[in-house]
Amino acid sequence: MPADLIDLLTAAHRRLESLIAEVETAPTEEARRAALDAARAALDRHAGAERRFLHPALRQYLPAGPDIAAYQAAEHASFAALAPPALFDAVRLHLQEEETELFPRLRSACPPPELARLGALLESARVTD
Repeated sequence: MPADLIDLLTAAHRRLESLIAEVETAPTEEARRAALDAARAALDRHAGAERRFLHPALRQYLPAGPDIAAYQAAEHASFAALAPPALFDAVRLHLQEEETELFPRLRSACPPPELARLGALLESARVTD
């Protein structure tokens, strides 16, 4: 069975955590800067994917979805102003909140075929991005 939207976003969270760990353990300043650039680029792509696929599903399937989507968008925008280690703390908290609170609520409210459809759209968008 192909991964659905929540599975794909959760996998992206693991990649973000891995990139953050690379920044934190980089042996040189040059390696740290390169890892930080990669982490920021991945975070930007992830925020775009959430804006494009997750937020519309939140608005449609959760009663407080419009407010949650707006909060999520504002939180992603706030990351641009942060530097490590505050950035990493904020991102880790954001990922944890999504996985423990938001994703389970959406999985309960959104029909599985719709989550699968959104996952397929996200996968195809990655191919063309």
